[in-house]
Amino acid sequence: MDPITLAGITAVALNEGVRFLYDQAGEVLRNFRERRAAATSLPAELFEGDQAELVADPERVAALEPELRLLRRDLGEYAHGVDPVDPRDSELLALVDGLRRTLEAVYGAPIVFRGEQQRPEDGPRIRGGVEVKEVRGYVAGVRARSATSGELTGSVRADSVEEGGRAVGVDLGGDPG
Repeated sequence: MDPITLAGITAVALNEGVRFLYDQAGEVLRNFRERRAAATSLPAELFEGDQAELVADPERVAALEPELRLLRRDLGEYAHGVDPVDPRDSELLALVDGLRRTLEAVYGAPIVFRGEQQRPEDGPRIRGGVEVKEVRGYVAGVRARSATSGELTGSVRADSVEEGGRAVGVDLGGDPG
């Protein structure tokens, strides 16, 4: 995850992209609150790739709502034109990349700016989840021996975990015993 790929984008394109991502995060949150499907298409003048309609996954929105809110808040001054968008500002690029990646997770599709340098291969995206009433032993949303790159997301929802039970979102090679 290297936001430096955004450094090659012009200030004008990055400025418009910040506004678009900020607005999209607001729409996703508003539609989630109102229990409506949040759908959008990426503007062809700002983004590469397929211009098909993207639909937000409500479960992913629920899981990522805190990140969406925080990143949207942190980019507000830039999106409203109060603070200047500078493609050399590494902190700003990290915020934009964070919001972009969060929206990618919500939509389940890549969001690549026009003119963006080649993004490094992220590796595989692995998501897993478990919903149970009761955990008596061991349960993991994702269990893997190792991970060197990519995105790994695991979640566990349980009504109760008995004494001695373990509920783990992501387990990278640990002993379940």
